[in-house]
Amino acid sequence: MENIAAMPGNSHTSVRSRTVAAELRRLREARGLSCAEVGEKLGASASKISRMETGHSGLQVEDVAALLGFYEVSAKKRTELLDLLKRGDQKGWWERQANLPTIWRAVIDFENKATRIQNFEAIVVPGLLQTDEYAAALLRGTNPTLSGAELDNLVATRMARHSLLIGHRAPQYVACIHESALRIPVGGSGVMVRQLRRLIDLGERANITIRVVPSGSGAHAGLRGSFMILEFAEEPALVYMENQATGLFLEEEADLAGYRLALHNILSEAVAPDATETVLAALITELTK
Repeated sequence: MENIAAMPGNSHTSVRSRTVAAELRRLREARGLSCAEVGEKLGASASKISRMETGHSGLQVEDVAALLGFYEVSAKKRTELLDLLKRGDQKGWWERQANLPTIWRAVIDFENKATRIQNFEAIVVPGLLQTDEYAAALLRGTNPTLSGAELDNLVATRMARHSLLIGHRAPQYVACIHESALRIPVGGSGVMVRQLRRLIDLGERANITIRVVPSGSGAHAGLRGSFMILEFAEEPALVYMENQATGLFLEEEADLAGYRLALHNILSEAVAPDATETVLAALITELTK
């Protein structure tokens, strides 16, 4: 591996390449190996293995294929990762429903590396803020074909994401939610009351800001759909969106600028941060009458 010329790292590494790099790290750690141990087996330095895993070094197909072979990755997964890498110089990334689990794994990884996350949701409570019963009711209602085991696994995965917001390296998180999302009775009134109380509790954390856009605000940029902006310490920011059939990453500067402007306009319609608890409490009162 060491004799293969490495492409220079740069700040424009695509989201696909970053995803492959993160998967290489996961594969190594799952086997309890150090970078030095892997490098020794494959004739590469520990620093090269580390650079590949952090995205600070360009990834070449031959190097990645050697690592995947060493880790005994299945043919299906190997093909998937190498295909992502081969398309790594393409900006953006979208996948149809059949491959959404791949992009979901990428979202979770990027959430864990982000220093700031800004999320606007028009019709549901943001995933990082959902209670387990709200998440279960939402997943069950939007996909009634899920088996009990599949539902439990999806809910557990979503709940595991919550630790991101309360850990010692928790990012700054801004959740802007349209009031309509808080009025849709997902799971019934009891579930919604507990969900709203959860939002009040989370809003007290120093790294979490929750804003509500009142239903009476009329037409605004948020009516064009939900989105999430993820910012990182050493990597370019990303925009992520998802609908019924497609997950989409955007990383072009023009796209990022457009979504930042949209978020600014949406936040201008939201109630002030110190008024959020009052809005949530009023909704709870309505549901408990």
